[in-house]
Amino acid sequence: MNGQFEIKSQTHNATYEYKDENLIVQGQYVKDGTTGELQTINGSCYAKDAQGQQGTYVGNFNGYVRDGEVRYTLSEMSRRDSNKVWDAIDEIEAAVIPQENAEQ
Repeated sequence: MNGQFEIKSQTHNATYEYKDENLIVQGQYVKDGTTGELQTINGSCYAKDAQGQQGTYVGNFNGYVRDGEVRYTLSEMSRRDSNKVWDAIDEIEAAVIPQENAEQ
Protein backbone atom coordinates (compact mmCIF):
# COMPACT_ATOMS: atom_id res chain seq x y z
CA MET A 1 0.00 0.00 0.00
CA ASN A 2 1.61 3.24 -1.13
CA GLY A 3 -1.25 5.67 -0.58
CA GLN A 4 -0.74 9.13 0.81
CA PHE A 5 -2.91 10.56 3.57
CA GLU A 6 -3.01 14.34 4.07
CA ILE A 7 -5.25 16.44 6.28
CA LYS A 8 -6.38 19.41 4.17
CA SER A 9 -8.17 21.33 6.90
CA GLN A 10 -9.43 20.92 10.42
CA THR A 11 -11.53 22.97 12.78
CA HIS A 12 -11.81 23.43 16.49
CA ASN A 13 -15.40 23.79 17.73
CA ALA A 14 -16.14 25.12 21.19
CA THR A 15 -19.13 26.15 23.25
CA TYR A 16 -18.91 28.97 25.77
CA GLU A 17 -20.87 30.82 28.40
CA TYR A 18 -20.19 34.47 29.21
CA LYS A 19 -21.65 36.39 32.14
CA ASP A 20 -21.45 40.02 33.16
CA GLU A 21 -23.59 42.25 35.37
CA ASN A 22 -26.31 42.47 32.68
CA LEU A 23 -26.27 39.39 30.47
CA ILE A 24 -25.67 35.71 30.16
CA VAL A 25 -24.50 34.69 26.68
CA GLN A 26 -24.39 31.07 25.55
CA GLY A 27 -22.78 30.32 22.23
CA GLN A 28 -20.36 28.52 20.00
CA TYR A 29 -17.33 29.43 17.94
CA VAL A 30 -15.23 27.70 15.30
CA LYS A 31 -11.50 28.22 14.78
CA ASP A 32 -9.20 26.93 12.07
CA GLY A 33 -7.50 23.90 13.63
CA THR A 34 -4.15 24.70 12.03
CA THR A 35 -3.82 28.46 12.43
CA GLY A 36 -6.10 29.01 15.43
CA GLU A 37 -7.85 31.86 13.61
CA LEU A 38 -11.50 32.48 14.38
CA GLN A 39 -13.90 31.54 11.57
CA THR A 40 -17.38 31.97 13.07
CA ILE A 41 -18.94 32.87 16.41
CA ASN A 42 -22.51 33.12 17.67
CA GLY A 43 -24.36 33.67 20.89
CA SER A 44 -27.81 33.70 22.43
CA CYS A 45 -28.21 36.51 24.95
CA TYR A 46 -30.38 36.54 28.07
CA ALA A 47 -30.99 39.21 30.69
CA LYS A 48 -30.11 38.23 34.24
CA ASP A 49 -33.05 37.82 36.59
CA ALA A 50 -33.19 39.15 40.16
CA GLN A 51 -31.22 36.12 41.39
CA GLY A 52 -28.51 36.57 38.76
CA GLN A 53 -29.70 33.58 36.76
CA GLN A 54 -30.70 33.29 33.11
CA GLY A 55 -33.82 35.34 32.55
CA THR A 56 -35.62 36.82 29.55
CA TYR A 57 -34.28 36.20 26.06
CA VAL A 58 -32.79 39.42 24.64
CA GLY A 59 -31.60 38.31 21.19
CA ASN A 60 -28.72 36.69 19.37
CA PHE A 61 -25.70 37.51 17.26
CA ASN A 62 -23.70 35.79 14.53
CA GLY A 63 -20.18 36.71 13.50
CA TYR A 64 -18.21 35.67 10.44
CA VAL A 65 -14.63 36.59 9.59
CA ARG A 66 -14.47 38.55 6.33
CA ASP A 67 -11.37 40.32 5.05
CA GLY A 68 -9.55 39.84 8.33
CA GLU A 69 -12.22 41.15 10.69
CA VAL A 70 -15.34 39.79 12.32
CA ARG A 71 -18.60 41.04 10.78
CA TYR A 72 -21.68 40.71 12.98
CA THR A 73 -25.40 40.53 12.55
CA LEU A 74 -27.67 41.04 15.56
CA SER A 75 -31.28 40.02 15.83
CA GLU A 76 -33.91 42.65 16.47
CA MET A 77 -33.59 44.12 19.96
CA SER A 78 -33.87 47.45 21.72
CA ARG A 79 -30.99 49.90 21.46
CA ARG A 80 -30.37 49.56 25.20
CA ASP A 81 -30.09 45.78 24.89
CA SER A 82 -27.98 46.14 21.74
CA ASN A 83 -25.46 48.27 23.65
CA LYS A 84 -25.22 45.58 26.34
CA VAL A 85 -24.73 42.88 23.69
CA TRP A 86 -21.95 44.90 21.99
CA ASP A 87 -20.20 45.28 25.38
CA ALA A 88 -20.41 41.51 25.83
CA ILE A 89 -19.11 40.88 22.30
CA ASP A 90 -16.07 43.06 23.05
CA GLU A 91 -15.18 40.88 26.04
CA ILE A 92 -15.99 37.60 24.29
CA GLU A 93 -13.74 38.59 21.37
CA ALA A 94 -10.90 39.34 23.80
CA ALA A 95 -11.21 35.81 25.18
CA VAL A 96 -11.57 34.05 21.81
CA ILE A 97 -9.35 35.95 19.37
CA PRO A 98 -5.58 35.63 19.88
CA GLN A 99 -4.12 38.95 21.04
CA GLU A 100 -1.74 39.37 18.10
CA ASN A 101 -4.76 39.34 15.76
CA ALA A 102 -6.88 41.62 17.93
CA GLU A 103 -4.34 44.46 17.71
CA GLN A 104 -4.56 44.75 13.93
